[in-house]
Amino acid sequence: LLIRLIKDLNTDLLGISIRSSSLKTAEEVVRRVRQELKNIKIIIGGTHAILSPEECIELADMVCLGEGEYPFLDVLRRFTEDLSETKNIPGLWVRVGGHIYKNGMNELIDIDNLPPIDYSGNYKWYIENDLVLEGDPLSANSVGEIFSSRGCPYKCTYCTNNILKSIMNDKKFVRLKNVDNVIGDIINLKRYFKNLKKIVFADEVFAFNKQWTAEFCAKYKEKINLPFAALFYPNMVTEETVRMLKDAGLTHGRVGLQSGSERIRKDLYKRNHSNDKTVELTNIFHRVGIRLTFDIIVNNPYETEVDLRETLRFYLQIPKPFELNMHSLVYFPKTDLTNMALKDGIIRKEHVEGEADEALRLNHVLLRDKKMIYGYKNNLFWNCLFSLTSKPFIPSWLTNGLSRNRFLRNNPSCLLYFAKVVNIINIAFIGLRLLKDREIGIKDVFQVLKSFSFASSVNK
Repeated sequence: LLIRLIKDLNTDLLGISIRSSSLKTAEEVVRRVRQELKNIKIIIGGTHAILSPEECIELADMVCLGEGEYPFLDVLRRFTEDLSETKNIPGLWVRVGGHIYKNGMNELIDIDNLPPIDYSGNYKWYIENDLVLEGDPLSANSVGEIFSSRGCPYKCTYCTNNILKSIMNDKKFVRLKNVDNVIGDIINLKRYFKNLKKIVFADEVFAFNKQWTAEFCAKYKEKINLPFAALFYPNMVTEETVRMLKDAGLTHGRVGLQSGSERIRKDLYKRNHSNDKTVELTNIFHRVGIRLTFDIIVNNPYETEVDLRETLRFYLQIPKPFELNMHSLVYFPKTDLTNMALKDGIIRKEHVEGEADEALRLNHVLLRDKKMIYGYKNNLFWNCLFSLTSKPFIPSWLTNGLSRNRFLRNNPSCLLYFAKVVNIINIAFIGLRLLKDREIGIKDVFQVLKSFSFASSVNK
């Protein structure tokens, strides 16, 4: 279907944006395109192109090493069949004949100079249910995603942002968009998302500048006035800020907790926030009346029994209600944690994203493929227990008791079935509450049910 669409469009240039987890898919797309369309040129960009340009240039005629808005515009302006006019564009590697021209990294851009995002359905196609459809499938959603910044001010060892900052070698890696431009982006989004009920700010960290936050809250409430959600870093959360955001429309905050073990969090992940700070921010969100979700990392081979027990104990101490998003530890290329795990013999090259595709297959997890996981039974046991800690109708004494049951430790699949049932009940309650508060629509409920159906088939 994709090949037929490209032929029908009669295009000379194919652009592919990839993350490390989608490298295998990109390889297959390129292979098929090369078979069917001998003369088409291919440019690859995205996170994996920045992390591993030497890998991507094996697939493509051009690779974008950094932010691609202006280099790609230059490619379109200078495009010729032999690419001779594009070989010196900053920020690109270009294959001309048998030679690869490796131009240096271009400077990071002023994100306020970018034009509005095109949310229209013009000149857009997507493939769904074996059909090629025209338009933008996202425009029917009730939730819209917006970025108010680029980059991350932190240096977590498992995250690609850390390595991206060092590769780009620019002090302006973290950039905030002008508040008026952010508001303009949302107004533009509302023009095309006719069912829009909620905004999600997809920034790595939101509201880390107090002056910007105050201006944003005033203008968002006046001109947008929709519920919104955002991601926060624990050490930057104050009650004053949360109350200001609540007044503007904040209904849901996500916080990267990652582990309940301070040793793992501080020494391994380089995240310098304490358990006491986590409890403090939880109480702030509760007092202000904001729904709270913690992101945590599981299946970490560096965690000892002591770390896991400490993590469970701390999760049980966090004041309810809260929710947990559980993510399997993923080894992204060239991060500090990946380099350490390779050096220590914990993983092999084929376990690094690109060779692997863990982030696509196993994002929110209780269960992973037993062939791929270090300490499969033990991790499954603890993952199930962690998932129970956020459920308001499961008492702490029950979870503690289950954690000391030898039969369940040796047979964690029994605990898995219990945890799955509990999870479904909890999600049903959350969904009903969000429907009642009009944060989601009926269509969103069906999408969640569809994802559950898919997850069940994967686990089978």
